[in-house]
Amino acid sequence: MFKVGFSKDMHRIFPLSKNGILGGMNHQSFPKIMNAYSDGDVLLHSLCEAFLGAMGLEDLGTYYNSKTKPKDFSSLEIVNDILKLLEERNYNISNIDILIELEKPNLKDIKPAIKNNIAKLFNINLDQVSIKATTTEKSNYEFISVFSNVLIYKGEK
Repeated sequence: MFKVGFSKDMHRIFPLSKNGILGGMNHQSFPKIMNAYSDGDVLLHSLCEAFLGAMGLEDLGTYYNSKTKPKDFSSLEIVNDILKLLEERNYNISNIDILIELEKPNLKDIKPAIKNNIAKLFNINLDQVSIKATTTEKSNYEFISVFSNVLIYKGEK
């Protein structure tokens, strides 16, 4: 049985001196901090919520909020929880498809690193991960949006 999950997350971005976290990594070429309760990794939030949806569970905020986690917690904690849920329910990942919408900076140089890290975090092959980026045609410099689509299945790999 195959199951599809989809999610979108969006965060306001602020130019600060720290490096931004995207896809579980700090990026020097991404000098923005996302305004969020956690570490602000909008990509991992979108991706993990897509997995929750594929498993028939609730949105990310149901499980990760001020009552369940301290401020600035790492989104890698969410990834670990998702991996446990997938294993407990006997699901495997078929593929991950991610679209990042951001006006600046251009993500061309960091997309391969993000793809490698997502494959590593979720224990899958590179050809099971797609990372795409687009702009808003100069209509939105204040937000980053990430759309994630996942396909999971039960049974043997």
